[in-house]
Amino acid sequence: MTSTDYAHPFRPAPVRLLNRLGRAGAYVGRTGRLDAEALREAARRRTGLSDFGDDGHAEALEVLVTSINAEARLSAAGRLIQKSRLTDALVQRLRIQDLVTRHPEIEDIDLGTIILITGLQRTGTTLLQRLLCSHPQIRGITGAEALVPVATGETAERSERSRRWRAMLAQRTVSYLAPDFQAIHPVGHDQAEEDVLLLDLNFMSQTAEATMTVPSYSRWLEDQDHTQNYEFLRRVLQVLAWQRPTSAWVLKTPHHLEFLDAFCRVFGSATVVQAHRDPRVTLASFCSMVAHGHGIFSDAVDAAEIGRHWHYKTHRMVERAMQARAASPANQFVDVSYYDLITDPISEARRVCEAAGVGFDGTAERQAEQYLAANPQNRFGKHDYQLEDFGLTEQGIDAAFAAYRETYAIPFENDQRQSPSADPPPSLSAGGEQPPEVGEPVRGVGDRGFVSAVATAFRDLRNPTAPDIEAVADDVRIDGKTCLVTGANSGLGRAAAVELARRGGHMILACRPGHHGICEEITRESGSETVELVEVDLADLRSVHRCCDELRDRGVRVDIALMNAGLMTPAARRTAQGYDEMFAVHFLANRVMIDRWLSDGVVVPTVPGGDPPRIVFVSSEAHRSSAAIDFDRLGEFAPYGMKDSMRHYGLSKLVLCTYATELSRRLHRSSEGDDGVGDGVDDADGDDSDGVEVAVHALCPGGVATNITRGAPAALRSFVDLVLRRLFRSPEEAVEPVTWLCCAPEAGSSTGLYLHLMHRKQVSESAADATNGAKLWETSQAMVEQSRGSQ
Repeated sequence: MTSTDYAHPFRPAPVRLLNRLGRAGAYVGRTGRLDAEALREAARRRTGLSDFGDDGHAEALEVLVTSINAEARLSAAGRLIQKSRLTDALVQRLRIQDLVTRHPEIEDIDLGTIILITGLQRTGTTLLQRLLCSHPQIRGITGAEALVPVATGETAERSERSRRWRAMLAQRTVSYLAPDFQAIHPVGHDQAEEDVLLLDLNFMSQTAEATMTVPSYSRWLEDQDHTQNYEFLRRVLQVLAWQRPTSAWVLKTPHHLEFLDAFCRVFGSATVVQAHRDPRVTLASFCSMVAHGHGIFSDAVDAAEIGRHWHYKTHRMVERAMQARAASPANQFVDVSYYDLITDPISEARRVCEAAGVGFDGTAERQAEQYLAANPQNRFGKHDYQLEDFGLTEQGIDAAFAAYRETYAIPFENDQRQSPSADPPPSLSAGGEQPPEVGEPVRGVGDRGFVSAVATAFRDLRNPTAPDIEAVADDVRIDGKTCLVTGANSGLGRAAAVELARRGGHMILACRPGHHGICEEITRESGSETVELVEVDLADLRSVHRCCDELRDRGVRVDIALMNAGLMTPAARRTAQGYDEMFAVHFLANRVMIDRWLSDGVVVPTVPGGDPPRIVFVSSEAHRSSAAIDFDRLGEFAPYGMKDSMRHYGLSKLVLCTYATELSRRLHRSSEGDDGVGDGVDDADGDDSDGVEVAVHALCPGGVATNITRGAPAALRSFVDLVLRRLFRSPEEAVEPVTWLCCAPEAGSSTGLYLHLMHRKQVSESAADATNGAKLWETSQAMVEQSRGSQ
């Protein structure tokens, strides 16, 4: 486990002796101050070159050296290392300028596709970067290239050997001086490294303030126009491409988050990936990393000073990034949740590649898997850190980052320190970027509040990935099939009813009382003459039973049932039977209705070889962020206010998804029996279609501008409706996944599918758990029986 005694950094015996000699020398006036001109002269002597290039680096070097001398409190070893680093940077500038002068064609090189990964420190950027670098068509910048962009030698082979030797020496030096650092951020000469090391050559990067106390340099850096800095970065990338060509790059560093505006001016066509994680954790982890870095160069490490600086700095970074993104095309950006990344890293890598227009085939996937297997989490030790060590509090961070957290729907992790005994997922890698606590939701939607749910849905729509399935062709018909749609009077239900009627469906619109004109509207818009109405209030189980009685008495046989009706109440509301209204409408009414349909013959499971009826539930990705179902208190009414409304909404959708999954099991014949209770859900490939008696599916349509908040106060409802209309798709635009599950032949020969937008997904682990499904079925069966007595 890494040390948290930041005030007393580890020192090998020879380094302790050197630092003592340095302190003794200071007493007699030998301060070892750095001098910019002396550094330049040393670089000239080493190379025999004199042209450093004219791109503003000279002023940056002067400001940095002045700040180091006045503020950094370097040890003797620290001064020697910084003198060497700065001289090496000047040497590389001379060699880059010389190479470009001799080969001017370098500046005409097209860099091709560029993927930039950025985000606050410790958000999984290293993992994603190195996963993408395993792709056969994408290259990053190795540690050796970052330290020595232009190597010298009599032959190319000797040059490369010299470069690798220098990089290995640097790696070993860090390991010798600060053994804990490898546990925090593993460094390898042949691994992809941060391109901020290339900006170090221009003396305009966050590296200095991440390794030393240089506040005046930091303030100066914030005030500069960084366009020229990124033009220098482009030139160095061209130099590297001239030596080792590629068609696609992955760049990565948190530094870019602060200067996205300048980056986008220079690399206008780049795909920018921003990673997100709870700032409580990222800031504590990064401050620990900075403290260990400071300990290499100084004997005076002030953890509280580090906390203050990086609290301010990281807040500035996310604020400036949000401003830059608001002024840039939305489709240039891809947001990646740390929690999605650790859950399924390969899927996230594939999503980024698709956004950048880079294919992700079987070879790319295998190489990504090999990287993950070869780089397990914590292989260099475990990283220990605490906010209070840096004078920081959760409340202070929450206040500073509230807008950022809401904008990108970032969840709270259970604890601001990662437990040393936690057992991380085996797929994790890349340097101490730890997983959330066991049991914490991995998607930042639902129970964090209405704003975070809206932000997450908006993010999904702004950063679309290529659909897994194609929209149902216009010529696919459902003539002769009877379709029942709940909540068909408005929103998604209405749009679905029009679409199903247009395709030949005989429509039954199940709506709350008071919508008699809806049949004429659907008839007019669809051109269908077979549209009828049944009234049902899903918040009242007596109404549900009356509707079921009517369908039974009319001899209706439903082929396609779309269970769409839904709402989100601003506070707890009790139904006539004493249940919470969202629980009743989203789950219990559906449970009662389908139980009645199956027993009354309104829905008839198909015989082998027949065309199974379909039941499709409209759910929400909010089910993933819900707390576990409390089966002992299922259905109990508990008061809550607007603050907790979204949490209860997510729970009701988790119950619905759990029910849908269990229903699909029970209406799927096993291969060894005919009792109607299957061993599991069909694999959705259609290979076991004879076992599907009723095709049961669920979906999340993504962000849709509906009247889901119709129960809110009028003033709030008007505001929310305006927000939804501005941010989300119309119901007519969002109906595609509904149409696919209701009409596509593939969905009729399978069961247990779940779609998010037009992507196949699995429901959450909790919803898929067969034990949870059986418990829900058993517990809710008593409610079904009780409801019969309320007719």
